[in-house]
Amino acid sequence: MLIILLLCCMIVGLVAFSANKNLHVAPTAAGSIVMALGIFIQGVWQHMSGQGPHSLMTRLLVIGTALIWLYLLVSYIASIRRSSFYRDHLADPVQRFAIGTWVAGTSTLLINLFASFGVYWVQETIHIIAVLNAGLWLFLLYFMCLGWYQILLQKQYDRTHGVLLLSAVSTQSIVLLFHQVFSNGYVAFWLNQSMIALGLLFYLISASLILYRYSRRPERLIADWTDTNCILYGALAITGAVVQATHAWSDTAILILWWITLLILIAVECTEGLRAIRRIRQKGWRHGIGIYNTAQWTRLFTLGMFYFFTMRTEQLYTEHTGSTVALGIHRWILSGGAWIISILLIIELVLWIQAMIVRRSNRIEADNQHSSMVK
Repeated sequence: MLIILLLCCMIVGLVAFSANKNLHVAPTAAGSIVMALGIFIQGVWQHMSGQGPHSLMTRLLVIGTALIWLYLLVSYIASIRRSSFYRDHLADPVQRFAIGTWVAGTSTLLINLFASFGVYWVQETIHIIAVLNAGLWLFLLYFMCLGWYQILLQKQYDRTHGVLLLSAVSTQSIVLLFHQVFSNGYVAFWLNQSMIALGLLFYLISASLILYRYSRRPERLIADWTDTNCILYGALAITGAVVQATHAWSDTAILILWWITLLILIAVECTEGLRAIRRIRQKGWRHGIGIYNTAQWTRLFTLGMFYFFTMRTEQLYTEHTGSTVALGIHRWILSGGAWIISILLIIELVLWIQAMIVRRSNRIEADNQHSSMVK
């Protein structure tokens, strides 16, 4: 009863705060911020620092991520109160897939909260929110299916990109969430298998549409490439982490999936590198790659997810791989990859803070101009 009362108080507080007319409505894909920070804490942070989930620093990072999640939640509630939710987040048949960041972001946050805070009422609250998150995924499922139908019906192939793959990411995140926060055996093995298969089906549908787009105009591959295409390997990485955690596949199949994911990662990031060179030549360093974009958090999540998948397969490599080259590649990713992701995270945080300062300054300037005109 106490838990329900606390949840009701939190909801009332969030709704009341969302009434602020000056509250900025976050982009649909802003949930990728929570995704990136959440998987960074689970993977790179704990591996590099040696800090466990119950350490003070890890708990502070988790709390900070939770505050960002609450801010985004208030923003989306404000969109509902202003009767603009559908226009802001669901009207576009392609961009509506970005709602998957809400599901996956909530899943990663809840897993971190569950691991870091063992207090009874906290864990019971997490159980309730986990079920609500599964309900959000079902809500998203309807709009995803509708989105695929509209893309095919209206032949919007030239607008498809990696955001479609959030259908697979969100599905697999629900499997991982329920496996982590509920006791073993709570979720039937066949249900885990079915959800994993459904996520792979979503991956195949989305990846086929993306590949079809670029196959139609291969000369435009670099020019039309988008940040979200990195989910081509991120979705496979979270699938690998899920099948390893739930023991849904054999060890050999998991290692094969890891290599497939690595090859796709190399291909995607090489393409992204060529795109970055092209943008720098056209716009210079500052405007070519130094501009903040919400979609950039997606790359941090996908890299962090691959790192997390690599961590989870460390024991499998030791037991099943006799190749010193393969072991060397795997260990280099664990050591060098952590530094790469950490540096990229710091850069992204700086760009994010700069963007917020600029937006706030522009808003204040606009308000002052409006006040002057009124006078």
